[in-house]
Amino acid sequence: MEKDGILGALSKHLFWDVDAGTIDAEKHLRFIIPRVMDRGTSSDVRAIWNRYGAETVKDVLLRAPSLQRKTIFFFANQFHLRPEDFRAYRKSQKLGTWTH
Repeated sequence: MEKDGILGALSKHLFWDVDAGTIDAEKHLRFIIPRVMDRGTSSDVRAIWNRYGAETVKDVLLRAPSLQRKTIFFFANQFHLRPEDFRAYRKSQKLGTWTH
């Protein structure tokens, strides 16, 4: 169960499809972080950044199986990484879902 109220501080549209009461902020951070970074407002992104910290956000995004292209490029720039460092980017290239 979501104990510390982080979901309550985020835009309601982010978790419209799940019961927010069943989400634990620590246990489900690999679900929460990519969703917010892909679909959240700048306030949502800042709330997640403040809650989890840069290193956790970076680790989760690098390992996320799917992310929007804009999210990958934004955070690649933020963390001084290459888009290829992101699992979601490599997966999309392998599947041929993006063109340059």
